[in-house]
Amino acid sequence: MKPKDNTEKLELTYSQQLAFKNLLSFLEDREANVFILKGYAGTGKTTLMKELIREMTNRKLSFKLLASTGRAAKILSNATGCETRTVHSQIYTFADINQDLENVVKKRENNLVDDTGQLLLNFELNCIEPNEGEGPYLYIVDEASMVADAKDNQASQALFGSGRLLYDLFQYDQYGKFIFVGDACQLPPVNESLSPALDASYLRQNYGMKVYESELTQIVRQSEDNDLVLSSQKLRHLYFNPQKWKWAKFPFKGYKNIHILSSQTELISKYIEKVRELGFNKATLVCSTNRQANMATQIIRPAFGHQSSLLEPGDLLLVTQNNLLTNLMNGDLVIVEKIGEQQYRAGLTFVPVAVKELFTQKTNSLLMIAEVLYGNLTNITQDQQRELMIDFYIRMRKLGIKQKSDAFMLEMAKDPYLNALRAVFGYSLTCHKSQGGEWDYVFLDIPRKLPGLPKPYVYQWVYTAMTRARKDLYVVYDFWVM
Repeated sequence: MKPKDNTEKLELTYSQQLAFKNLLSFLEDREANVFILKGYAGTGKTTLMKELIREMTNRKLSFKLLASTGRAAKILSNATGCETRTVHSQIYTFADINQDLENVVKKRENNLVDDTGQLLLNFELNCIEPNEGEGPYLYIVDEASMVADAKDNQASQALFGSGRLLYDLFQYDQYGKFIFVGDACQLPPVNESLSPALDASYLRQNYGMKVYESELTQIVRQSEDNDLVLSSQKLRHLYFNPQKWKWAKFPFKGYKNIHILSSQTELISKYIEKVRELGFNKATLVCSTNRQANMATQIIRPAFGHQSSLLEPGDLLLVTQNNLLTNLMNGDLVIVEKIGEQQYRAGLTFVPVAVKELFTQKTNSLLMIAEVLYGNLTNITQDQQRELMIDFYIRMRKLGIKQKSDAFMLEMAKDPYLNALRAVFGYSLTCHKSQGGEWDYVFLDIPRKLPGLPKPYVYQWVYTAMTRARKDLYVVYDFWVM
């Protein structure tokens, strides 16, 4: 897909002009591997990316747009008019299952002890050759604060390459040039204390990279009639210079676009009113934990006419895993339009649903796993995954299709049960689940224990949550408001 406009030059701020000049130097430096473009909320990182895309298109340079999450990929694609993929979908290819399923099934059929262990999907790193005659590929990676480099030792569904996403990205194209774009003040990847892709020292020490970097500091979004970004600036300062007292405080008072409410009841009531007025595309409620989000959902759903605990047409869902049968990505929000009669297979309950994605308004019909929804889980358990794969293998064996064959792989990719939708109710999101998304109005439910979390992490959490808002932020008054 071509950019929306590769000829019209954008008007850049002074800060953006300096960064763009540095980017051009990076493009011309054959020894440089990485450019880090940092910038906090409202400083125009996307605008600068669009100008860079225009420049690379005019120079006929080969480039790809990537993002750390599916939601971020869709947002960037919409903003630039260019195809954007997730890093995972770009660099990994499904290879096989990590076990011989015939051996697993035979042990079960002969009543033998099944000691074959965890069953996982293996995704191999798909390394590419140099782009001969055209110079190196350029990769622009958005929302790079979420690109992890720590090995995932808790994989329950799939294994991706070495388990280290950043390492694998560099191995995927050892001659490529990478531009990491993000906000280092946002939450880092889970189980990491920093965002490695946005840390020049980390890249130099661990990978021997020659790194360029620029940071945008001049606010261009919300600058004239919205001072929400001014509060976020103070939070950034607190992140780098934490308060000395035990309980963290957050700069929310005196900002016209930050509304301080009297209670959680009022917060949720205002959120419901805003959604009724503008829809779920414009507003969201951000919580700290899955448990808190689930409790809020139990209050919010009845307000929209859903008295039953079971799924109903009109319900809002959050997709928790990329779906091969559709273009639905982890983090997408969908509205349920139709529900069919549930089916049972491999110990799981499958519900036929038609869902409309909020971002694109496209409707998809597929099966959904009820146990994920009602258990408020991100995915099925390891044991459930195992039973589902064994059931699929038995169905294929009856058709004479063997595990290692191309036909087996093809059937896996289109099987409605293996590729059933994983989703939970989306009326309230945790901060991590909201990361990479933006709404005009964000209602932030901060629990009383959160200000006692270690610094500077607590400031990162609040900063990440509040910068999901384009226009207005709503919080409840408490001792931590200053």
